[in-house]
Amino acid sequence: MRIMIIHSSRRADFPVLDLIKTAKSMGIEVKPVVLRGINILVDDDPKVTYRGENLLKYSGGIVRSFGFNINLYQHFRRIAVLKTLEDLGVVLMNPIDPLLISRNKLMTLIMLKRAGIAVPRTFASEFLKDEYQAVVNFGISVIKPLVGSRGYGITLIKDPDVGFNVLKTLALYGQYPLVQEYIKNRGYDIRAFVVNGRVIAAMKRIAVSGWKTNIAQGARGEPISLSEEVERIAVKATETIGLWYAGVDIIESDGKFYVLEVNGSPDWKELKSVTKTDPAREILNCLIDKVKR
Repeated sequence: MRIMIIHSSRRADFPVLDLIKTAKSMGIEVKPVVLRGINILVDDDPKVTYRGENLLKYSGGIVRSFGFNINLYQHFRRIAVLKTLEDLGVVLMNPIDPLLISRNKLMTLIMLKRAGIAVPRTFASEFLKDEYQAVVNFGISVIKPLVGSRGYGITLIKDPDVGFNVLKTLALYGQYPLVQEYIKNRGYDIRAFVVNGRVIAAMKRIAVSGWKTNIAQGARGEPISLSEEVERIAVKATETIGLWYAGVDIIESDGKFYVLEVNGSPDWKELKSVTKTDPAREILNCLIDKVKR
């Protein structure tokens, strides 16, 4: 079997390198592909190539990223390229439509709420006055980008006037973030790693300094055994978005569990280290299963 690991940077990160290493150990022919380098020819005989090689000879691919800080032209071109690969028979994981939804934090929250999954109260607007009023109404609130990862740009707001200044500055650049109620917690959240309909591993993400529990922000991981309730929530959240694998971030407050985010291309370096599991192998086995079907 031939598969691709599709990513957006010339310098591969840990998940990409781990997938390549694991695939080779499993006897899979694997090729890393930088997304910006994929070309497409729309013709009677369409061609999708990378450095002159026909990508349609690959059975599947794992899409790790659309790219960070790209413009609208790049965004739409890359989506078209990946959707064409899918339409021409290449099985991509995660599938592109659910992966796009998971990148949109607002759409993700809307879908989760409709599915009966508890999420923090969240407000979105393109009017500064209305955003500011949401900050006032929520009391302590969190301002977070509509699209983002690793906890970058998320700001805790305790003073509405500080919130106003943050929101006004962002509006000057055409940025209108989500305003979300702050869920009081025990200083950690739960990252449940779901692959192919089951939780394969989970860890606490414990804030070391400050309030953020993202590993990229300096938090540390600690293995945790989940209750059946939390496992059900994690799997349901993943399936609601339509993902085949995901990192689901869950927080507990006053005995109630809230889903904060469903990440369709999660990192697993810390998870692998603290839980002694092999997420890359699980993901690859899932892709193989989907290809065979």
